[in-house]
Amino acid sequence: MVSESWEDLNPRKDQYGNIEIFDVYYKRIKLKREFSHIPREVFEQWIWAHHDKIESITNYGWLNYENIEFKLCCWSNKQLENIYVIKKFRDYYKNRASYNDFNSFCCTPKDIEQWKDSGTWRIPPIIIDTDSLKKIPKKCELVAPYQLVEGHSRLGYLQSMLTIDKLGKGKVAETHKIYLMREFTCT
Repeated sequence: MVSESWEDLNPRKDQYGNIEIFDVYYKRIKLKREFSHIPREVFEQWIWAHHDKIESITNYGWLNYENIEFKLCCWSNKQLENIYVIKKFRDYYKNRASYNDFNSFCCTPKDIEQWKDSGTWRIPPIIIDTDSLKKIPKKCELVAPYQLVEGHSRLGYLQSMLTIDKLGKGKVAETHKIYLMREFTCT
């Protein structure tokens, strides 16, 4: 079951199945008042990029995005250590969490510099507060209290940064920005 709002957020595709470029998509979507509360970074890293992925559709496609907020928060390393990662991406996350130096990081030069200079990610990942959801369909893999929606590499690299910090090869930040996704009730 897919919500009407999830369908409305769908990137357009050409005759070959290629999705529209992000800037064209965002220019079109940001005109829709009912989605004006969703940050650009959330669109770019998740809704536009992974809209047609089965994990996104099954776990989050049923939500009414007119009633979903994305709050930019700062969380501590402790708050981020027990975030649930869905089974399909758990090995990927664990691999990214297993490094003990920066040479193993598989990200852009800009992102590696951010890790080295600031001890944190450049773009905040998205974490859902599953306790805020009123009714979760049985087919979903949603685990309380918090689950990673997007940012598997980043959350894994954070775990590696904790190791790198302990080894004296770098310094992990004490807090990290995230987008906390939660359902709210319109009154």
